[in-house]
Amino acid sequence: MMNTIIFEVTSQRHGRIRAGFVMQGTTLHAWCKSNAVLRQGAYKAPCGQWVGPKAEGLVERISRAAGVDAR
Repeated sequence: MMNTIIFEVTSQRHGRIRAGFVMQGTTLHAWCKSNAVLRQGAYKAPCGQWVGPKAEGLVERISRAAGVDAR
């Protein structure tokens, strides 16, 4: 049950980040290319598939760029 809740929260976070970029007229993929960030990490970190201090730092960075709350 707990894993399901965590998955739902992280999936929503990923969706909010992507929507934030779309609202700015761009995409997460384009942001990754222009900021030399590996796309795989940028997709896995917000979804909770990549965890740890570096992943959380990347989530914060991406969230700020998207203009959304990382939580």
